[in-house]
Amino acid sequence: MDLKDFLGKPLPTHPGYHAHNVSDLFESAGTLVAQGSLTPDDHPQLGAGRHDLLGLADLVRSAGYDPNKYRSVCVVMVDGLGEQLLRTFGSYAPYLKSAPSLGPLHSAVPSTTAASLTSFGTALAPGTHGVAGYEVRNPANGQVMNQLSGWDKTVDPHRWQPYPTVFERYENHCDVATVSLSKYQGSGLSEAGLRGGRFIHAQSPTARVTMATSLLSARKPALVYLYWGEIDQAGHRYGVDSPEWSDQLEELNLAMRRMAERLPSHVLLLLTADHGMVDIKPENRIDYSTDTELLENIELTAGEPRMVQLYLKDKSAAAKKNTLESWAQRWGEQAWIFDTEQLYAAGYFGQNLTEEAKARIGDVIVAARDDIALYDMRHFKPHSLKMVGQHGSLTEAETSVPLLLLPTG
Repeated sequence: MDLKDFLGKPLPTHPGYHAHNVSDLFESAGTLVAQGSLTPDDHPQLGAGRHDLLGLADLVRSAGYDPNKYRSVCVVMVDGLGEQLLRTFGSYAPYLKSAPSLGPLHSAVPSTTAASLTSFGTALAPGTHGVAGYEVRNPANGQVMNQLSGWDKTVDPHRWQPYPTVFERYENHCDVATVSLSKYQGSGLSEAGLRGGRFIHAQSPTARVTMATSLLSARKPALVYLYWGEIDQAGHRYGVDSPEWSDQLEELNLAMRRMAERLPSHVLLLLTADHGMVDIKPENRIDYSTDTELLENIELTAGEPRMVQLYLKDKSAAAKKNTLESWAQRWGEQAWIFDTEQLYAAGYFGQNLTEEAKARIGDVIVAARDDIALYDMRHFKPHSLKMVGQHGSLTEAETSVPLLLLPTG
């Protein structure tokens, strides 16, 4: 359905869960392991058997490759490498730019790491798994909870996100592994959305590629997730239009070419991302925490600066309308302002909404359309205002991510 915000401005493309979303990729990749002969454990949401939600076998075939020849699959998750960024700065990554494209895919909503990686790891939309943003409200204590780097130690991630992951469903049937930095092993987010299989830690990009290549070259069928976070870090700190960011893109390009050359032909090597990124100028990183009119009916703020979630004191229709009007008057020309119920009805958080997830998500959403970021500096640290590259909103630059097939052998 076509969706418009409070001021009648149309919203961008629907996320397309179970069609062309990053949430579909790892589950679909599992269906190709061992030439599609494996039958993973059942899933309470997806049902029994294998689920090629993305139609990955057909995508691989349409690119000129036989999906039935692969014994192992590796998905490289490049944090922050949006489809538009790859197109714009492709001269720094000629190997990746020339690789067969099976996408693009759409990120989860919000277009942020916590939501997209949990969707990737569970094959579920944020409205089901409940990790619906960088920050959300914890209904148990009414406080804002950081789901990326500030996980509440009193919250059990297995209860917070109770559905089995793709890793868990396949770990008894093939060699399932995460290759990532040691600091992510056992973290709240990893346990919530990426748990299962074995964790292989390697600090440098070269070490991660070496470990993954060794694992994938073994005879045992494998399903591997390789995390690459350096591009996202450079983007946040320096911006995507910086020498530091392009240096990281060049390093990724070289590493992926070498990895593909070293892997045997029975390994399917795919590259994708969790979200894109846009640069925000210092003057457009705006603190709204002293605007008493905007905050009159606001109990809590969460989300991310480019997709603010507002939790209302008075949730009546009249009070909510007043809040929408107030925010639309102030930011309606630069952001989409809408009642979250609109997003639920249109499927932006998925079709199988849970009450647990809805209790964590704000009542009103403010999603940046222009290159701005809105901060409630009552609970952000001062250095947050120095962040150049940002994401979280619904723009194509943030939600469209590549899906590349890197030929092996």
